[in-house]
Formats: sequence, C-alpha cells, structure tokens
Amino acid sequence: MNNLKSLAVLAISAFLLFSNAFPGKAADVVFHELDKEEILKMAKEQDKFVFLFVGNHSCSMCNAAIRNFNEDFFLNKTINENYITWFVSYYIPGTSIKPDLSHVQPYIADYDSCKKEKMPTNFPIMALINPDDPDEDFTFYWGVGIRTLQELTDFFSAPPDLFAGQELVWYHDEGEAFALAEEQGKYVLKFVGTPTSPNSKMAMKQLTTEPLKQLLKDHFILLYSSDVSEVPIRTFAVDPTTLPYITIINPEDPDGILEAVWGDIAVDVDMLEDILKSYAVSNESIASVNNVTVSGNILHISNQTNNEQIQVFTLTGQRVANIRKNDYAVRIDASNYPKGVLVVYSSSGWSSKIVIQ
Repeated sequence: MNNLKSLAVLAISAFLLFSNAFPGKAADVVFHELDKEEILKMAKEQDKFVFLFVGNHSCSMCNAAIRNFNEDFFLNKTINENYITWFVSYYIPGTSIKPDLSHVQPYIADYDSCKKEKMPTNFPIMALINPDDPDEDFTFYWGVGIRTLQELTDFFSAPPDLFAGQELVWYHDEGEAFALAEEQGKYVLKFVGTPTSPNSKMAMKQLTTEPLKQLLKDHFILLYSSDVSEVPIRTFAVDPTTLPYITIINPEDPDGILEAVWGDIAVDVDMLEDILKSYAVSNESIASVNNVTVSGNILHISNQTNNEQIQVFTLTGQRVANIRKNDYAVRIDASNYPKGVLVVYSSSGWSSKIVIQ
C-alpha cells in the first residue's frame, strides 16, 4: 500500500512539474534559449524561419499563448514545420535582474518605442525572422493584440514562402511534371531554392512579372525543389548565395540539362527572358497524339496522319529539312541537323520542339 501511495505521489508530482507553463519545457513546441548566432545557424541548417518569443515565466498572456501553441493542431503544425522557436526572457523570475537584450535588437525596438508613447506593453513580444536576412522584413507583434486563439492563428496563418500570391502553377512531384511536359510538348523549368534564400525569393518574384510570366505559362512546365543537394558544387560550397539553381530540361531526357543559371545571375531579368525565349515557339499548337522524339541521330515521328509535309527549322528561321511523310510513323536521319533547339512543323497544322545534342 505504501508503495502505491509513493507511486501516486510521484505521478502527481510529475504531472504538476511538466504541466507548468514554462516556455523551455513546452510539450510540443520546443523553445530554444540560445544566443543569436546559434539560433540563426540552427534555422539555416534546417531551412526554417526563426520565431522569436520575448516574455517571462509569470506572464499570464505568455503562458496562454504557449498553451495554444501546444494544444491547437494548426498552430502546432505550422510552428513546428516552418520555424525554430527562440525564447528570450525579459527578466529573471524572482530577481530584479534584467538580461542583456542587445542580441534581440532591432526586434524589440518598436516595442520600446511603444512604451515611450505610453501604448499598452503586455508581453509577449513576437517576431518572425528570416535567418538569411535577419535585420530586414521581420514580422513584429506584441502581447496586447494576442487575446484570442484566432489572433494567434492569423499571426501564423501565412508563413513566408516562395509562392505567395502568384498565378503560376508549380509542381513538386518530378514524375508528374516530366510526364505532363512530354504530353504537352513543353520543356521543364526546374527551380531549386529555399524560402529563406534572398536570391530565391527575388528570382521567384522576377518570374511572376511580365514578360517572363507569360513565357512560362505558355511554354514550360514548372517544377520546384527545395533540395539544395541538387545544386552542383562548383568552386565553392553550396550555401544560400548559390541559390536559386534554375535549369531547363527536355522531358524526354530528364537527366540532361539544356541550360543552367544560379545565384546572382538567376535574378537577371534580361538573361532569363533570352533563355526562356530560346526554348519557346510562338503560336505553336502541340497535340499529344503527335509523338516527336530524337534518339541518337534519328528523328522519330508517329501520329494518326499518313500524308503530310514535315519541315524542320532552327529558332532563327533557317530550314534544315523538308520531308514528305507518307506513313503513320517515320524515322528520319538527323545526323546533319545543327545542334540545339529545332522546331518541327507539319502541313497538318501541328508543331513540336526537338533538341539535337
């Protein structure tokens, strides 16, 4: 009986200990008490943003917010998937000692200005920070506005990403993207980048402006990957400055890359426009029933038409072949065709792009 009582006491003590609303011991959301450089390094390594939480252990609003982080499914999932949570104590409980908060400037600068203007100053102070650009474009919020679960949900409702507010359709599954591109007779534009990379964000923004946006809509299937291991290591290690890595790929040869740009040059609008135009054919009508492929030095054409004239042109308009197709499928010697992108036109009204390597 005494053993049972002892076990019961231990169980109750454990419950009280671990149910205490202390930020460093939150059940689901892990609060890291590290210095600035350590927290930024951790966020970069995991490709996440930093969620800064400045508060104290006796603040009722701080503890209410933490309970919501742990108990609400949406908040818990959003924070864990997108953020490294950084806890900074505004003072040490039981003492009059205030920690040095210089490492969280400028994130509390606006908060301090609110105090000077005699505005409400309840804790917590919260900020969402990009570890690759930690002193710019952070989202700031303080406790007086965080009264309800809905207000917290709104604060985290749209974690920064590369696709916010754009019309382009991006595929995340490589197999789906290449199959669709082959069916539609388009090239694949693959974008390797991360939400925390400034150049990735800038390049993605460039791609959603004209004339790049229309070129992409009309002539490419768009594939996105956040796997930075896909970026070739050149004379330097892969780091955010090498991103994004943008490639043009023929769907019939997924392992081959026709064009590649990365880093700073990937945000050059004029260069991107020239590249996209070189793989785009204006006013083409590509039907999936027309199968046009190149294997070795042989051009294969197969469809449901056995009487059509086939012409092959370079992108500059030079005709390199004029063939009469009198069967449903033909094999044409392409060994003398110039290397690069060529356009196949049919008298039946369809066209397709091929690449001679």
